[in-house]
Amino acid sequence: MKFTDFVITESAGNSVDPLGYLKPAGEISSGLFRPFTVLTNHPAYQGFLAFAFSFLERNSLKPGQKNFLRRVRDLEILWGVLSVRGGDSVINVTKYEPLTGQDYLCLDDAKKRPALYARLNYGALGHYGGPSTTWRILQPNGAGLSASGAALAEAWQHRNGFDFANLATRWMSGVDLFADAALDEWARVYRLDAEPESAERKTWQALIHDLCSREPLIAPLWDEPVPEDVLALGRQVDTYTSFFQGLLAHYKAHPELCRRIELCNCFERLSGLVQFVFEWEYVRRLDYVQKIGLSANTLPTQVTNDVREAARAFRAVQGSREFWALPGTLENIADFPTMVATVLAHHSAHQRGKGTSPFITGDAIAVQDRVDGQKFMQFFKSVADAPETLLSATQWRYRRNWHFARAQLWQQYAGIQ
Repeated sequence: MKFTDFVITESAGNSVDPLGYLKPAGEISSGLFRPFTVLTNHPAYQGFLAFAFSFLERNSLKPGQKNFLRRVRDLEILWGVLSVRGGDSVINVTKYEPLTGQDYLCLDDAKKRPALYARLNYGALGHYGGPSTTWRILQPNGAGLSASGAALAEAWQHRNGFDFANLATRWMSGVDLFADAALDEWARVYRLDAEPESAERKTWQALIHDLCSREPLIAPLWDEPVPEDVLALGRQVDTYTSFFQGLLAHYKAHPELCRRIELCNCFERLSGLVQFVFEWEYVRRLDYVQKIGLSANTLPTQVTNDVREAARAFRAVQGSREFWALPGTLENIADFPTMVATVLAHHSAHQRGKGTSPFITGDAIAVQDRVDGQKFMQFFKSVADAPETLLSATQWRYRRNWHFARAQLWQQYAGIQ
C-alpha cells in the first residue's frame, strides 16, 4: 500500500510551490525531524492508526486488500465523533460535527454520507501513514504493523479499564453509537487530547529511543529537549530572529546538529527574500497596482544585497552535497534587474518542469489570484519605509515549520519532558 503525500505549506503565497521550495525544504527538515510533516500534529493519531491496522487484521482484513481503506475510514469516523463529542478538533472535524448533534448514529447512517468517504487516502491514514513507517510503527509501504506498532496498538486500545475493540466491534456491526450509556466516558478516555496511560507512554519512549539509535546525530533533539523559553522566541515577530540563536546556543556541544539548524535559518532567509521578490513582481503587474504604483524607496538595492548575502550564507553551510541550485545563481548577482530576471527564470523553469504554466509571462500575469495584492501592498509599504528590516520581516512572513514544537508535544505525550 502506497501512502499519498498531502502537502500544506506555511503561507498562502507558497501554496502551490511556485519557486520549488518543497524539495529542498524537505531535504533540510529531514536532517532534523524526519518523522514529521506539517500535517502530523498529534501522536494519538498514530496510536489510533496502529489500532485500526490491528483490529482489521484480527477481522481478516489486511492492508492492500479490497475495502481496507474504507474500513479504516469506518473506524476513523467512530474515533472522530468521539473526539468531537469530547471537545477536540480532529481531521475532518467539520464533517463529524453534524453527526454529534443527532439522536441516533450507526455505521450504515455514516455510509450514506459520501463526503465522509471522499479521498480515502486522506485523513489519519494519509497524514500519518508515511510518518508511521518512519517511526517503524508500520512496516515499509504500510504492509502491516511492526512489533513496535503492535505494542502501540495494544497500549492505545486499553485505557482506564476500557477496551476500544469492544466499542469498535459494536460500531462495525451497526449498533447505534448514541445508545451507549457510557458514551461520554468513552469520549473522555479516547478523545484526541486524552492523557495516554503508562503503557502507551512507555511504547513511545521506546520508539523515540529506537529512532535516536538509528540516527544518533539527531538524538540530542530528543535527549536534550528545547527549553520553553527558546521555543517561545519562535512564536513572536519581535523575537523570531533570536529563536535560531537560542537553538544554536542550546545545542552548541553538537556541531553537526548546529550546522543543520543554521541551514534551516539560512534557507528561511533566502527563500523568504526570493518569495518576496517574486510576489513583488506578481503584484506590480496587477491592473490596479499599475495605476497607483508601488513606492520602493531604496528597497531594490536592499533586497539585492540581502539576497546575494543570503545565498552566500546558505552555500557556506549546506555541506558538500548541493541539493538546491537556486543559491548558486544568486550569490554573485550584480544588480536588481539581474536578480529579478534570475528569480523569474527560475520560477518559469520550475513550473514548466511540473507541466504547469508560469504565473508571470513577460509583463502580464498568466495565472490569476495567486497573491493577495492588498495584503502584499501593506507588507511592502512597511519594508519600503524601513528597508533595514527587510531580512527579518521576510523571514517572519515566510517562515516555515521546522517541527521543534511538534517534538515537544511528542516528548510530553511520551512523558519525557
